[in-house]
Amino acid sequence: MPSSAETPHAIAVRTIIALERACLEAEAALVERRWPDVRKAFGTQRRLTDELAALFAAVPDVAPAADAKVAQRLRGVYAYREDQLRRLQAYRDNLAERLQSIGKMRRLSRAVGKRPPTAHVVNSTY
Repeated sequence: MPSSAETPHAIAVRTIIALERACLEAEAALVERRWPDVRKAFGTQRRLTDELAALFAAVPDVAPAADAKVAQRLRGVYAYREDQLRRLQAYRDNLAERLQSIGKMRRLSRAVGKRPPTAHVVNSTY
């Protein structure tokens, strides 16, 4: 919660730092394939981005168009997020391709049917 003494610029900086942390949390979860944590981190990023948009609309002096430092930090955050999304989409595409291959093999296996065993034991004596 922002304190009453906190300036709009300080709120923007605090929110940007929280957004950067959420990006790092998403990165760690993405690398470790902890999908619920990825979803949670992306939700946090969305919430913080909405907070920043509302702050910039209410106080244009701290918006990226008016503050070069804010603009630079946000460009870095957005580039990082775009890279995360690109890698997540590449993972999804790779997984979809692998699942399609597995499906093809299963269909082929069903089409060929079960083969009878190649060796039968008639009795246990030779």
